[in-house]
Amino acid sequence: MAKLTTDLFVLCDLATVSQEQKLSIIGIFDQFFIANLPTNWPKMYLVAVVRGEANQEYPLTLKLIPPASPSIGGPQKTENSFPDKEFKIKLGTNGKANVMTELVNFPLSAVGVHKVQIYNGKVLVSELEFRVNKTTATYGGQDLAGKKVSN
Repeated sequence: MAKLTTDLFVLCDLATVSQEQKLSIIGIFDQFFIANLPTNWPKMYLVAVVRGEANQEYPLTLKLIPPASPSIGGPQKTENSFPDKEFKIKLGTNGKANVMTELVNFPLSAVGVHKVQIYNGKVLVSELEFRVNKTTATYGGQDLAGKKVSN
């Protein structure tokens, strides 16, 4: 069986797949700016396009790794631990398949770099990093001190 790879692995605001299996992605991002932690992100999508041997089925595992603890060097223990998600995917005649999951009220409890990993068995296929940043709340384009804020 051919080694599994990813052509695309992103977080986004919206993702859909048409009847013809055309993937549409809107609002790709890799950073969160949060005023208060912990919080829940209302809605986002995790999307990957995987490539391997045509018409073959692959067992996959999704893992979420929280940021490393500064004092220990390992992942932080957070109150919202995610169990690994295991599933199977069958690739199409072109050797590709879309993997898409909607994440609703996704808990963000720690500042730093988080990782989402896709495994095929014990082999790491791909890794996506996203950063959670603590920031001050802004209102009408200004921070709480009245200073103008822009991206």
